[in-house]
Amino acid sequence: MQRNGSKVFRLDRPLGTHWRLAKCKEVNCTHWERGWETHVDEGTTLGKAQAGYIRHNSKRAFTERREGTLTIFRFPPGQQCFREHRLPLERLAIPSIGSLGRGFVPTEGERWIEEFNETAYRIAREGR
Repeated sequence: MQRNGSKVFRLDRPLGTHWRLAKCKEVNCTHWERGWETHVDEGTTLGKAQAGYIRHNSKRAFTERREGTLTIFRFPPGQQCFREHRLPLERLAIPSIGSLGRGFVPTEGERWIEEFNETAYRIAREGR
């Protein structure tokens, strides 16, 4: 928690530069391993669009059953689910120093460590 304009230290790993898309199999996704169900209410505009996508564009194997306006799509194991899985790339995090509400500035690693240590020492000494 920030107090009296204290510094805030972050190590950022932005999605665009530090992560990559991954397949279900790579991340041991339970949907890949066990299959899954998707419940869609075709009584709504959104539900009709979702069901249409699953039936005509998803390129996945499934069975379906209806219960009123609800359609239950059952997807067997061994195929990519609809989630967007990500895995970290082997890149160092980007250190930054700032304060909440005022933004953060990327900071050279040694300076980040030095300021972090000084701030931690000051907080410990002040008994906060």
